[in-house]
Amino acid sequence: MKKLFVIFISFLGSMTAQAQNNDWNQLLKSYLDIEDALVASNLSDAKSAMAKMQKEALQLLPKTTGNVPQKELKFLAARLEVYGKSESIDDVRAGFEKISNSMILLAEQKVFGSETLYVVYCPMKKANWLDDTNTVKNPYYGKTMLTCGSVKKTIN
Repeated sequence: MKKLFVIFISFLGSMTAQAQNNDWNQLLKSYLDIEDALVASNLSDAKSAMAKMQKEALQLLPKTTGNVPQKELKFLAARLEVYGKSESIDDVRAGFEKISNSMILLAEQKVFGSETLYVVYCPMKKANWLDDTNTVKNPYYGKTMLTCGSVKKTIN
């Protein structure tokens, strides 16, 4: 009976970890949706993705342990609220730089599981962003300078 109980508790623990990993991956997906909207210079889609990402960050916060993830989730939620209300694509792009810095820190903490991510740098903006491909599509300038940038780091 003890063995069955231990197996059950282990199963519950793995289910909880898997659910939390899915939550983190959903946060990453929303971030990548913001990036795609900025590449396309689509303010409406960027703001929608920011609202979704803010909700996900707030839902993750009480489930998260560790100083860095909690701090970055709080920062993300606040920045997403502010920049999600922006009325210009330039303001959203300015916020995306700050959001990207938090997402890179979270990726370095391995909260997104085993997915390979890339830190990409735009020399014109002097800013980084996180991407799930190593193909440069610049969210800071969109079609104006679509391929401006280079991969600076791979996070496994």
